[in-house]
Amino acid sequence: MRRFLLTGLIVSLGCASSRIPNTDVPDTSENRDVIAFCERYRRAVETRDARALLAMASPRYFEDGGTPDGTDDYGLDGLQRLLTAWADEVNEVRYEIRYRRISVSESDTRRMNVEFTYTGSYTLRRPAGVAAAEARAADSRPAGHLAIDPVRGSEQAQQGEDVWYRRVADNRLELEREGDTIRIVSGM
Repeated sequence: MRRFLLTGLIVSLGCASSRIPNTDVPDTSENRDVIAFCERYRRAVETRDARALLAMASPRYFEDGGTPDGTDDYGLDGLQRLLTAWADEVNEVRYEIRYRRISVSESDTRRMNVEFTYTGSYTLRRPAGVAAAEARAADSRPAGHLAIDPVRGSEQAQQGEDVWYRRVADNRLELEREGDTIRIVSGM
């Protein structure tokens, strides 16, 4: 009986070590490279480094917004405008990622999808008088201005003067390898 339990423990420990630590992703050199890139992305989000995030984006970056009419679609120029507003209005960010799966496209082995669950917590800058103005005219924000709750489903927590929002959700980064460089095609 002891041998059976010991063998089961060794097998389960052996299976656990075949994954990159703290992920559900198989431990291969290719997957480690992808996770290392995604960790640079995660740190750039936490430090609100719009320039680094733009440098990670492919020239072919495109978001379809998930609606059929296309009015919320944008490419690299739209991403740049969004990141500029985001960096100006977001005060603090905590961004954690649990990597679930990396898959390579069968039709183009340079393209990969990284599926993950993230926990994002952030505060927004609130200039004097903004709260009262928001209550009066939420629709009159200038283009590029973030809403106080820019992510549907976020939870708001008030602490002092900062307003913290928190969201846990699944996401997918679509990546493309360009030589030795990895770029984000969509999903930021």
